[in-house]
Amino acid sequence: MTEATIREMTSGDIPPVMEIERSSFITPWTEGMFRSQLRFRDQAINLVLVEDGNVAGYAAAWIAYDEIHLLSIAVIPAARRRGLGGEILRAVMERGKARGALRIILEVREGNASARAFYRMHGFVEIGTRRRYYSDTDEDAIIMEYLFGE
Repeated sequence: MTEATIREMTSGDIPPVMEIERSSFITPWTEGMFRSQLRFRDQAINLVLVEDGNVAGYAAAWIAYDEIHLLSIAVIPAARRRGLGGEILRAVMERGKARGALRIILEVREGNASARAFYRMHGFVEIGTRRRYYSDTDEDAIIMEYLFGE
């Protein structure tokens, strides 16, 4: 098994992050969205997971008051189902908790059963629905939450 490391995302990571993004989502973020995300370091958590010298995953989140809002997380298709997504998710949660967060929330497409199962496996629960949240398909979003224990 190879060694994976997690570090802060830099602007130099955007090209491989964009490749992961485009291979993972129906409506991917733009390069400009990631560049903007990097400008708000005090309010954000932006991480990459590096394996064998290459960016293999990333996560982007906001921190507002006592809450982390996970905006996007993905791993390259060839590296899925090996625990890397869980590693980067835990890193986001640890960093957010260290900055005072009490919970993490996210939205996931209602039809994305594998993502919903992934989050449930990591302790998230479904707490609501945002109707017609995804403008590309009018699909509902399921709101999921994880509360940090003491």
